[in-house]
Amino acid sequence: MDIFKKIGGLSPENERILLGSIKKKSFPPKTILQKKGKVSNKIYIVERGIVRTFYYKEGKDITYSIAAQNDFTGSMSSFFMQKPSNKIVETIEESVLWEFEYNRLQSLFEMNQELSRAGRLFANYGISVMEQRFDDMMFYSAKERYEMLLQNRPKVIQNVPLGMIASYLGITQETLSRIRK
Repeated sequence: MDIFKKIGGLSPENERILLGSIKKKSFPPKTILQKKGKVSNKIYIVERGIVRTFYYKEGKDITYSIAAQNDFTGSMSSFFMQKPSNKIVETIEESVLWEFEYNRLQSLFEMNQELSRAGRLFANYGISVMEQRFDDMMFYSAKERYEMLLQNRPKVIQNVPLGMIASYLGITQETLSRIRK
């Protein structure tokens, strides 16, 4: 799986162990993978499709993250802290995901030092991705954020409704329409 190479790799033996403990699953569009208020026992890597994480604020749904091929997705803080999630995770289109279960991962981490190290690297990678997103929101204009999304993740622009993209960028749909002209 490409994500393992991106983060630091595993020995072939441990990659087989990890792959043997996760499940490849297909989900139709609009499948809720994580409900608000429930503890997340699963996180995912997207093989194909698009998944978004969102929450409601004052009656509006706010897109927190959009995951596409080779991205992690899920309610990460709920998963790692085993606390109820304040977000909802939903497939936007038909998606093929690799599903990691909390208890199974914890068992692997306890039994295998290299897998435990890989788990820390995955968590570090997730933190760096979220920090980059925070920096993008703080230091770049709406137009610059849109242009970066267009350049780095064209599949998201092509396959995600404009309202969700606008929300993800922290702008209104009207502002997004002006930027796109």
